[in-house]
Amino acid sequence: MRFSYLSLSFLVLLGCSEDSDFHSVYNVPADLQPFIDTFISEASTRGFAFRIENLIIKYDESLASPYCGQCNSYVLNAPIQKVITINPNIVCWYSNEEQEAFLFHELGHCFLGRLHDNALLPNGDAKSLMTENNLGVYAPCLYPIGDEICNSTFKRPYYLDELFDETVAVPEWGI
Repeated sequence: MRFSYLSLSFLVLLGCSEDSDFHSVYNVPADLQPFIDTFISEASTRGFAFRIENLIIKYDESLASPYCGQCNSYVLNAPIQKVITINPNIVCWYSNEEQEAFLFHELGHCFLGRLHDNALLPNGDAKSLMTENNLGVYAPCLYPIGDEICNSTFKRPYYLDELFDETVAVPEWGI
């Protein structure tokens, strides 16, 4: 019995020492900070009250093309430094909405534990902001031509709702 208590105590101390050795770092480029602030605000309006204190966003030319960026961890409750790496060699967004969608997608990996979701809505649009290779899910038209309606900014509320709650109902425009 004494051995069991000693073993349990050792495991608890060992587990605690790992957490106490971890010191998170926050280093986000100033031009990207507004996107982080908006993510936290949007999370709060949807019932998620958290602060992001464990994040490094960096540019790295060695990131494999064609990836715009990546988060290093989907694990939520582990003592690991969260790092979003952005590939500066490729143009991945043409609007603030696309840049926001990219960062929210990566923050979804890092801080919501979301994986990629390439499912489609009944109308053929992406079901989720966590889709791969589509940053334009709620972007404005880049080059509006004729009477073509391509402005998708009205879809933003749905995609943000879905980011924080995968069970959100399909919007009327998605049927």
